[in-house]
Amino acid sequence: MNVSVDDKFARFGSKSYAINKINSVDVRVAKPHGEGAIWACGLVSLICVLVFFGSLSASDGPSFIVLTLAAIFGFLAYRAWLNSKIREYQLFLMTSSSEAQAYVTRDREEVFRLRSKIEEGMAAS
Repeated sequence: MNVSVDDKFARFGSKSYAINKINSVDVRVAKPHGEGAIWACGLVSLICVLVFFGSLSASDGPSFIVLTLAAIFGFLAYRAWLNSKIREYQLFLMTSSSEAQAYVTRDREEVFRLRSKIEEGMAAS
């Protein structure tokens, strides 16, 4: 997305906001991925491990299919955990008539640089 801020306008792609019409700027942090998958996959993996250890004393021997399932669900839980660490930074601009989400990024520094530029423009006008 093409983003630029000057002394008159803040442009985010095809949308432009007049700097002197912006009342406030807000940065919000969102987690796009929940933690439900971590718990679900982790629980299934734990159950599979317990079933595997329970089958060690069985007469037909341990079930390596269950151990394989435990490894697969453990890996899925790990990937879900990595995804849960992702943060999105949303830049909101408030005018007298509405609130608009102007920009979304995963780069914290970028969104705060944009916020500073817009605030400088607001203070100058």
